Amino acid sequence: MIGFMLFMMLTLFLTVFSSLDEHSPREFYVGNRTLPAWKSGLALAGTFTSTSLLLTVTGVVATAGFDGITTATSISLSLGVLLLLARPIHLSGACTLGELLSLRAHGTAPKIAAAMATLAVAGPFLVVQLMSAGSIVASLLGFPGVGVQKICTVMIGCLVVTCGVLSGAKGLTSVQVLAVTVTGTALFVICAYAVRAFGGDIDALIGTAAQGGNDPSRFLSPGGTIGIGSSSYLDFAGGQLALVLGSACMPHVLNRVYAMKDPAVARRSIRYAAGIVAVLCTALIFLGFAAAARLGTRGIFGGQTQADGALMQLARNLTEGTGNGLGQLMFAAVACALFLCILAVVGGTALAAAGALARDSYPCLTRRRRSTPPNELVVARLAVAAFGVVGITLAVLAQGRSAGFLAQLSTTVAASAVAPALLYTFYWRRFNRTGLLWTVYGATALTIGLYLFSPAVSGTPTALIPTADFAWFGLSSPAVLSVPAAFLLGWAGSLLGGRRDARGADREEVPSAVDTLLLTGRRPAPRTDTPGRPLAPVRPERRPL
Repeated sequence: MIGFMLFMMLTLFLTVFSSLDEHSPREFYVGNRTLPAWKSGLALAGTFTSTSLLLTVTGVVATAGFDGITTATSISLSLGVLLLLARPIHLSGACTLGELLSLRAHGTAPKIAAAMATLAVAGPFLVVQLMSAGSIVASLLGFPGVGVQKICTVMIGCLVVTCGVLSGAKGLTSVQVLAVTVTGTALFVICAYAVRAFGGDIDALIGTAAQGGNDPSRFLSPGGTIGIGSSSYLDFAGGQLALVLGSACMPHVLNRVYAMKDPAVARRSIRYAAGIVAVLCTALIFLGFAAAARLGTRGIFGGQTQADGALMQLARNLTEGTGNGLGQLMFAAVACALFLCILAVVGGTALAAAGALARDSYPCLTRRRRSTPPNELVVARLAVAAFGVVGITLAVLAQGRSAGFLAQLSTTVAASAVAPALLYTFYWRRFNRTGLLWTVYGATALTIGLYLFSPAVSGTPTALIPTADFAWFGLSSPAVLSVPAAFLLGWAGSLLGGRRDARGADREEVPSAVDTLLLTGRRPAPRTDTPGRPLAPVRPERRPL
């Protein structure tokens, strides 16, 4: 515990100290654009290595086998979607989702819709990370009770939110680089101990893991999660679709793309990040096998409804009986790596929410078109504090309950509302304001509504409210319905909006700013009549043949 506290204090000091020279709102949101490709790739990989990745993938592999491998692969494939979006995102010069969605539809409505989608994704994800932080620190103290977890959630949450208020994106970049480095080192050491425990025979390890899984006959074949978390193959497919599209479009992940130097550096950085995340996912798959072999399904669950504790149990189990405190040291090392991941992800999520509140919503709601940088910076810091306080309160209220589905909710909303809106914005010229609003609002409402009436909230022993039963929607992951519905809403809304525009007077067709951006590779000049808008339609220059 002493080692963990010292590590935590040094990390917080590094975060705040490295951002003392921030003076502009853009630097607070995304940092400066001077990092080389390898460092940006490390920071992006640190953004991906959340506790949901480390704990959930290890637990699913340990209990369900092949389906856990599929989950890890889906997370790695999401970087391919991000690679598709990297160039137009960077060329836009945006630093919030509202500025991206304003490329095709100007006015206050697109920015308000983007802010709503950002909060719908960032809010549940923040709650899950804070709950994990409270559980980890309570385990270090040796008091895993719910009351101690709530106290630890408040303490760690206050420290992390204070760090986010003071540091901004520049200090957070150092934490993200450190997080992926420490996490990779800790996973490598545990993998080495796991191989040593089986005498270097990996085949024996996998064979023993199959016997310790939930269903030995299906451990190495698809469908192992049927009966654990998924009720059907369609449900499992929806979860993988949400991971592929949603992981790439999380607000804190998009913030890393905003901060990259240029499109070429952005592409190289994403390739570096893809390699790092693939290596980490491979290590987590191997550790899931080791957890199943050493602990078994009963030992992993231990009377709980989730298998998220498999990684930390394995770290302690591998060194039991050594008598030299090595098990405690490895357990503390894993806890330090998880704390860094929590700090990196919570800080990035809070900054994304601050951009949505201070840069997208606040000027629109207060009708203040002109805002000085110092005022915007103050509003951004206050937004981080307010968002963090609300997240800590909800995490304390949900502590002790089965709230792991909140991470799935975040990725599903991102896959249903954010991903279709961005793909339509960049790659469909007829996408307009009506289609954008239908996509964002319709997909967000549909996803949250289906989740509220799904087995993840009620009707099952592992639900958020196990004593009630109002789950008329049979799937735990509605992405298989919400993602196609989002694309359909965007298409129908754009056609309807285009017909309304066609009823007006004939006018010369003006290409939108995003078309100019994709064709020329240059960001057009913003309009001067409405300051604060990142891009606006520009008329093409008339030249003689």
